[in-house]
Amino acid sequence: MPSVSQTPELRRHIHLDGTRNLRDTGGYPAGPGRQTRWHTLLRSDELTCLPAHAVAELRALGVRHVVDLRWPDELERSPNAFASDAQIRYTSVSLLADDPTPHAGLDGMYRHILDDRWAQLGEVARSLLAPDGLPVVIGCAAGKDRTGVTIALLLSLCGVPDDVVTADYALSADAFAGLNATFPLDDWRRILTFPVESPPEFMASTMAHLAGEHGGARALLRSIGLTDADLDALVDALTEPATPAEARA
Repeated sequence: MPSVSQTPELRRHIHLDGTRNLRDTGGYPAGPGRQTRWHTLLRSDELTCLPAHAVAELRALGVRHVVDLRWPDELERSPNAFASDAQIRYTSVSLLADDPTPHAGLDGMYRHILDDRWAQLGEVARSLLAPDGLPVVIGCAAGKDRTGVTIALLLSLCGVPDDVVTADYALSADAFAGLNATFPLDDWRRILTFPVESPPEFMASTMAHLAGEHGGARALLRSIGLTDADLDALVDALTEPATPAEARA
């Protein structure tokens, strides 16, 4: 049976059958006297091969919403386990129209998401404010690129420092350690191989781009129609009074 460690240092990575990169973003410093809430904003690789007991485990954690950032063809090949769940809300947002990585690189892809897929980022943020929007698991195929930028934007909105956002992104490499730097996934037709490197400098440059080109997370989300009241409500829902022993766990 999968289990979640209850110690702050170890409970960030959630070992759940059918997942490789399921993590909790709780316990990060989020402005004066605040930290991100545990069991509220989770990030993951695709949730397509979950046995029944793993689905039950996520429900037991309090998850009420799943956001899937994959392409439509990915959804068709490998349906999300929660796509038609009666208890957990499911939102599909295709964060990328196509894959810019071959000509832009990973860091170019991350900037592209911020520059050109802002409407989709806004759709994700709004979905968290809707009834049953939180607690949420946000994921894509490997849970590091599309998910990484989305989570970085939300953490930055909450006041999490850039170096902490970058360190959270880099944890994907630890999640896949021992897999020879590849992420094999049986999509029922062929074996897809995803690189699982998550170099901190890529996210560091993305955060600098977010600040320099868009004025930061709040300014970007305001520019696409979310109000300060919306964003304040979202920050309040994603953060809580700080527990010093858990900060940066």
